Amino acid sequence: MSKLWEIREVSTVAILVLEIAFFTLYLRPEGARTHPFFNAPNALLILKYSAIYGIAAIGAAIVIISGGVDLSPGAVIALAGVVAGQRFVQAQWSLTASILTGLAVGAAAGGLSALLVVLVRLPPFIATLGVMGIARGAAFIVTEGRYFDVSAHVPVDWRVAGLPLDWIAPTLMIGLALLFQLFMTRFQWGRAVFAVGGNATAALFSGVAIGTVQASVYVIAGVLAALSGVVLTVVQGQGKADLAMGYELDIIASAVVGGASLSGGRGSVVGAVLGTLIFGVLRNALPQIPGATFYDRLIVGLVVIGIVVMDQLFRRSEGYRP
Repeated sequence: MSKLWEIREVSTVAILVLEIAFFTLYLRPEGARTHPFFNAPNALLILKYSAIYGIAAIGAAIVIISGGVDLSPGAVIALAGVVAGQRFVQAQWSLTASILTGLAVGAAAGGLSALLVVLVRLPPFIATLGVMGIARGAAFIVTEGRYFDVSAHVPVDWRVAGLPLDWIAPTLMIGLALLFQLFMTRFQWGRAVFAVGGNATAALFSGVAIGTVQASVYVIAGVLAALSGVVLTVVQGQGKADLAMGYELDIIASAVVGGASLSGGRGSVVGAVLGTLIFGVLRNALPQIPGATFYDRLIVGLVVIGIVVMDQLFRRSEGYRP
């Protein structure tokens, strides 16, 4: 049991289960009324909107494992969404072509971050902060203060491969989490990402192409953030420049709560997805408690600080010194 508990995903699942149990008991209704929290439609609602964070959190976790950080996913989500919306609504492109254009925007944003980090050698914090500003500004330029009404051009019963609209984001999140967990644990590229994040000098002398690995993680993170943006635009039915405001903290927090160490070298893609579900449950349940509506941001900040402090104490107990 002690070995099992050392698996970070197990402890994250335990936190999620305890959280659900707490809100189920705290919000239990009187009499025979339907439970306001513990019911199937609400579970799907949590899963649907958590998946928007979760898809981007997969990329954020990979970047953090590599020893970097990405502050741009929220802005990239908005830019990819408005570009796809503009192509679909105004230019009247097909939905497939519009989505691919949005993903290309994410790849370009990730490529710019990679260029600044790998070639220009800017600190990842500064590089991605700049890309965040560029992407958000570009989104406002594309929309010119308006929004693109995607819902008016998508049929009400529209499905993708037989999946209803509400299940698109959760299915993508789960599929991508399993795929990248496989890449990170079973392929040479994933082992190289862990090696670069754990000790870049040792990885270099082991023959790892550090620049290539670092560039790849930022491009992947950009594409996954763009995919989140496209999905959010389709699900919400609007392409707006102010979408995903403040998502950066939520996405990074999800990856950290799921086990990604901000010092690099440790983390889990599946853990990042579980982290998004923890915060998704929190945001869904708190508004149902009188007076607790605005506490979610405070709690996210406290959780991030607590997890990072615990991570540093754990690493030092293993003999690590920053």
